[in-house]
Amino acid sequence: MKINYQQKLTPLIRYLESHFNEPLNLTKVAKIACLSPYHFHRIFKAVMGETLSEYIRRLRLQAAADDLFKKQSTVTEVALNYGFSSSQSFAKAFRQHFGLTPTETRNCESLEAFAALFRNSKIGHVLSKTGNADDAGNPYATPETKNRSIVTMHTQQFDTSKLAYIRVTGPYGENYEPAATKLYQWAGAKGLTGSQCIFIYHDNPEITPAEKCRTDICLMVPTETEVSGGVELQDFPGGSYGVIRKTITDKSQYGPSWDDLMKELIQSGLESDDRPCFELYHSYDPQTHIADVSFCTAIKS
Repeated sequence: MKINYQQKLTPLIRYLESHFNEPLNLTKVAKIACLSPYHFHRIFKAVMGETLSEYIRRLRLQAAADDLFKKQSTVTEVALNYGFSSSQSFAKAFRQHFGLTPTETRNCESLEAFAALFRNSKIGHVLSKTGNADDAGNPYATPETKNRSIVTMHTQQFDTSKLAYIRVTGPYGENYEPAATKLYQWAGAKGLTGSQCIFIYHDNPEITPAEKCRTDICLMVPTETEVSGGVELQDFPGGSYGVIRKTITDKSQYGPSWDDLMKELIQSGLESDDRPCFELYHSYDPQTHIADVSFCTAIKS
């Protein structure tokens, strides 16, 4: 059975349209969409073309612009009403989004002036260039106008196994080499340097502070393997995964590759589940940092 992710998100979108100015938590929004909290943020971004936080901020800024013009509220009042810590932080976000100042918006003397101001604003030019001006109120307009990923996802079945690993806590992509070096030194003494290497990611950096994000640098090892010296063991659950394989030449390509995978997952209609996503390394050159990597996200069989 194919999953229609846009349909699954519709109840949440309708909820957010009227509750965007209320405190929200991951468990609640994922439950409304009937999605796994683990995969929710990547699925939301793949369907909507923006992250949940970007979507909510956009709705708040749009409502704030209306309040400035229609209610003639002060900039400080509007800033505090829509969750900004100060009028300065609000003004900065407003300028970044609209290319206008809150005061310019508040000073509009007629609806025609208000419409003209925004039509000629940064956001107005963006909408006209992308052809989305008539779709600004449609939550599904953006992803449909994005270029489709040319990378083809395939499904792959992985066997259960044991993983010898070292945990790295901190910003994703940082301080991996010392842990990997230590893991491979341990593996060399065990004759296991030829084992398959995977990186498991436990947290979503959009909602977890960078310093708290957890990565497990792992080698698939025989069941009877004994560990020591800071190396730990965990079970790898195996099962079905959606996979895309890419040659990575710069670390900036990792994030977009995950986005490509989730777009493919959405288009396929396959259902994700709660097993952690991971990168499987076919090869890696420590001098050039060029890697042959499979990006893997769990799907239900």
